[in-house]
This record gives sequence, structure tokens and C-alpha cells, in this order.
Amino acid sequence: MIDLAETADHTGTAPSGSGRTPPAADIDSEVNGRQATRTARIRLLSVSLGTAGLGGAWQAAVTTFPPALQVSDALFTVSGLIWLVLLAQYLRHGGARWRNLRHDLRHPGQGFTLGYVPIIGMLITGHFSRFELTGARWAYAVFLTAAALIAARLLAHWLTGTLSTTTLHPGYLLPVSSAPFVASAIASTLRLPGVADAAFAVGLLYWLAFGTVILGGLVTGGPLPGPARPALTVLTIPPATGGIAWTAAHKGVFDAVGYGFAGTLLFTVLLVVFLLPELRQPAFHPGLWIFSFPIAASTNFAIRWVHASALPGGPALTGILLAGATLALGLLTAATVHHRARRARPI
Repeated sequence: MIDLAETADHTGTAPSGSGRTPPAADIDSEVNGRQATRTARIRLLSVSLGTAGLGGAWQAAVTTFPPALQVSDALFTVSGLIWLVLLAQYLRHGGARWRNLRHDLRHPGQGFTLGYVPIIGMLITGHFSRFELTGARWAYAVFLTAAALIAARLLAHWLTGTLSTTTLHPGYLLPVSSAPFVASAIASTLRLPGVADAAFAVGLLYWLAFGTVILGGLVTGGPLPGPARPALTVLTIPPATGGIAWTAAHKGVFDAVGYGFAGTLLFTVLLVVFLLPELRQPAFHPGLWIFSFPIAASTNFAIRWVHASALPGGPALTGILLAGATLALGLLTAATVHHRARRARPI
């Protein structure tokens, strides 16, 4: 997956000015290589999303540990740098062309991953909005529009029956449910309550509607292919981000709805724990970063619940939750570095 860029950059095209028309096979190879590279870069945005999610968890802990804000700033900065590099590479390999973008959106297995782009943008914008609220609102409007267009385009494509032969998995909830919940939470941060309510309604509707279809397909259909099974952890994202959005709109106060989201998340985490033996992969690959945002978002919401509940051991529990999430992403980072070093090592 990491080496796909090299495949795309070393296709057999004729040098400019050579006067020779490249064979059709070479042209097809170049096109396929660029498509593979774009897909790889967008999928790798899960690294940026997980890092931003962990930054949000540290930000949620600021009320308990004020120095956590500096750690959060650092994590969001790293997330932004990764986001910019991967997005630039996606555009460089043809992502700026409408034909290629439409092809990527229509891909039955990878189209939903384009939802990573505006979600990360909204998370970073919301975090740094304390420095410039007006500019953050404009940037948020751009990312919100992009998220809405991607989700609507994907749904319009899916509603034509194009997914009838595709095994659905929870990753498809990302652009149509999780993105609106994230948009709602950020809108509350930017003091846009009307936008927060509207985005929350969209996220809730499509979580209930599309989530029911996905769960029904998983129960009655065949098992997911092995490489796709880690996507089952994405089941925790809608209740986590939905709970964050609701509590953000209510100034951190947990009411009946907030506790409802907490109970749903707790049960879903328990479900994922029992699924862990089925999620194991034969070897590490960067696609396992899909674990990162579910872990970070769940930790974020759990920290908010601990703080709102004023538990006697609240600070210690917050520290344990943060340490666990940070350790998980640290292990993913170390495994990624080791994986890259092994692939770069001469045979």
C-alpha cells in the first residue's frame, strides 16, 4: 500500500518529445497506477483522522488536566500536516480532475473514504478556532459543503442499486452519519447552534436508516472478507460522535439523550470486544489505522461522560482512558514505521 506511489511514478510512458505514441497497454497501466495511488492516499488519511481524534480526546481532558491542551495542539498539527501531504499527492495523481473524482466516488469499495477529507478539515478547523473565530467559520463552511456534497453524491449513487452486489460494512456510515455528527459538534464549538441542530438531525436519520441496512446485511449475509473485517470497529463511531455532538450542543451536560448515547456506545464497544478474534489480520498493514478513530472518538466521549458524572476517581479514570488511547495509537505508529522499514529493506 505504501509503495503504490512508486508503481504510479514508474509506469512505462514514452519520454516527452520522443515522437513515439505509448502503447495502449502502457497507457492503461499508467491510468491504473494513478487510480491505485489515489485510493492508497485517501485510505491513508485514516492516519490523519486517528491523530486528530486523539487530539480531540486530549482536548476533552483539558478540564481535568490543563496542560493537555498543548498535547492536543501538537496532535492536531501533526494531523494537519499528514492531511496536507496526502491530499496534495491525491491531487497530483489526478484527483483534481472531475472524471477521476467521479470514478473514485463511484468505486463500490473505496468511494466512502473520500469522506475523510472534509471530516479532518472540520476537526482541525474547530480545534484552532480559538485563535480566529471568523476565519474558522469560513473554513468550516467550505468543509461542511464538501462533506454534504460527498455524502449526497454517494447516497445518490448507492440508491441506484450499485451496491446490490457489494458486501456492506460499517465504513459506509462514515460520510452519511459520522460526518454530520462531527459537523454538528464543530458547529457548537463555532457557536452556530442552528447549523449544529441541522447537522445532528441528518446524522441521526442516516445512522438509524443506513445503519439498520448495514447491520441487517451483516447478520443475514455472508461474513466480510478478512481484510475488511477491521471496519467493524467503525460501529462505535456514530454513537461516539453523536454523543459528542449532543453534549457539545448542551454545554457538556449529560441528560437522558446523552446517557442514551453513552449506553449505546458502551454496548457497541462490548460487541467489538467479542469480535476482536475475528478482526485479527495475518500481518500488519497500514489499513489497520481504521482502528484509530473509533478508539479516539470513544475515548473522547467517555472522558466527557466521566467529567459530567463527577465520579470520585474521575481524574484517575480520565488518565487511564487517555493513556490507553495514546498507547494504542503509539503502537500503530511504531508498527507502521517498522512495516515501512521492512518494505524498504533490500531483498
